[in-house]
Amino acid sequence: VKTAASDVLVALARSHFHFVMSELQSHLKAMGKVPDEIVLLTLGKMARSYALRCIPFVGMTLLALRAMLSRVRSGLILRAVCSVLEQWSKGVNTYLGNQEQHPFPRKGVARFCEDIYPVFCYAVVNWLDRKKEEDKQAVLRAVAAMMGVLLHAEQHREHAWEQLLWLLHQYQEVRDASQVTKSLSYVLDVLEGVQTPIPQDMALAISTAVHHQLSDVTKEPGPAHKAALSHCIVLQARMCPEETVVFLLSQLSGGSVAGCVAALGLLRALVHSDAPATREKLPQVVEAVRSVCNDPSAQVRRAVLEFIRELLSSGSQNRWAWDGAGHIFVEFSRTSGRLVR
Repeated sequence: VKTAASDVLVALARSHFHFVMSELQSHLKAMGKVPDEIVLLTLGKMARSYALRCIPFVGMTLLALRAMLSRVRSGLILRAVCSVLEQWSKGVNTYLGNQEQHPFPRKGVARFCEDIYPVFCYAVVNWLDRKKEEDKQAVLRAVAAMMGVLLHAEQHREHAWEQLLWLLHQYQEVRDASQVTKSLSYVLDVLEGVQTPIPQDMALAISTAVHHQLSDVTKEPGPAHKAALSHCIVLQARMCPEETVVFLLSQLSGGSVAGCVAALGLLRALVHSDAPATREKLPQVVEAVRSVCNDPSAQVRRAVLEFIRELLSSGSQNRWAWDGAGHIFVEFSRTSGRLVR
């Protein structure tokens, strides 16, 4: 019933936005008590549905949330609060990326960070060690979204980088690792828009975490999660191609078969990148892949064939892309008339 009532309020806000928002704010600011779950759920949905219209209310909403954070006890309310923080922070990031399109006066990055940073600090100090899986996931999404705002401001980046390491550590803590990848992808998307260089040690940490998810034979990710992990590497390679490519090439030799196959899969994802800096690395990548063409492992050779297929379909003018066609026939002979699929 609460969900249905919340949906009705969000629908009503399409034509009576200020009326609905004013009512929600009055309940949020009620002194001495935690607001009802429906108020928090609806606030989160309002930001998701009307992100830019919510911008004038960011400061008062976060201020009201700060006043009641210490009284949050139940996991149900915690998750509802996290939903508000996640959606409103994402709305701020949307606004920061499209300020010139908005009719109301611009707000600077510093003002938004001033609103979000105290809540971010509270969450980091008090919520990161939650034990229940649903709570972990909610906190993860909220912290990642707030981190996306703070990365716009130089004075907050160091703290945000620290929490990115915590985010990567959640691959070991949560059951549904795909949620960690979604949050990581979101942060990398924000970073690309902010045009902030990723520190080398952070790029290595991200590459290592993503590669491990793909090479861990004990819990192989599904197709959608694999695609999301590859997207993370493509995003990172746009910002630091050298560090990303060097790491992946290092995994082609001296490691496990699963590690080599995972690296080839991620390199395959880079083939279609439209980023000039990434495209410049393609000849180096191709030469490295040639070195594992005759690997004794059928899994590695299959991954090489998939790389060649992507290289050919990308329209690459690299000579080895066509030499790769010859390699396919070598594999044809090797497998006694059967192409490795």
